[in-house]
This record gives sequence, C-alpha cells and structure tokens, in this order.
Amino acid sequence: MEEAKKIVRRTVKYTLYITLVWAVLWAVVPAWRSIFSGLTIGTAVSVYFAVSVARQAEMAMDIAMRGGRKKPVIPFFSRVAVIALAVMIVHKLAYPNVYAMIGALFTYQIVIFVDMCVHRGQDKDSKPEGVK
Repeated sequence: MEEAKKIVRRTVKYTLYITLVWAVLWAVVPAWRSIFSGLTIGTAVSVYFAVSVARQAEMAMDIAMRGGRKKPVIPFFSRVAVIALAVMIVHKLAYPNVYAMIGALFTYQIVIFVDMCVHRGQDKDSKPEGVK
C-alpha cells in the first residue's frame, strides 16, 4: 500500500512539472500559443485524473478492508464531467487547440508508464533478503 502511495505521489509530481513546462512555453512562445494552451489545459485535467484515481483506489481499498461490496461510482462521472468542462472551455476561448488538449489528457497515463519502466529496472536490481 505504501508503494502505491509512492507511485501516485511521483506521478502527480511529474505530471505537475509537465503542466508547468507547458504553461511556461504557453507564455514564452507566442507562435505556438494555441498548441501550448491546449496542452496546459489537458495536462491540468490529467493532474485531476491522477488525484481522482488515487482517491478512488483508496476508497476501494477501504471498502474491501471493511468487507463491503459497494463500488465507488461518483469519481468516474466526475472525470467525464471534467473532460466535458475542459472541451467547453477550449471551445469558448477559441484559441486553445482542441486536439492538443485531448492528447494531453493522456499525460498521466504516459507518466505512469514511464515511471513503471524506470522503477521496474531499479526493482530488478534490489532483491529481497535470502534470494540469490
């Protein structure tokens, strides 16, 4: 369980860093403003996904520990609502690139994948005691 919290903490941190990079590039590179604004909005929504998934997993573990069978449904609908809100904001502002925003929604999943690949190699090097 602590390992899962570490993974979530790392992925949220890295996703926030990526969001900040897109926001700085949005301000610094005026020629690509529409692309970077879409990437910033999409990655910000992706940070929300990271936190939402972590909460949902924690709720599911808590329910499983108590022996319940009820699944949390609200986080799924809230994530869909946030995507719809982001699309409406992009259409209302008119200058962010919708395709960049939709692509940036997958930032969290990409960060998890890269983090798992990097730390999988580190985990192979560290073996439990007694294992040769």
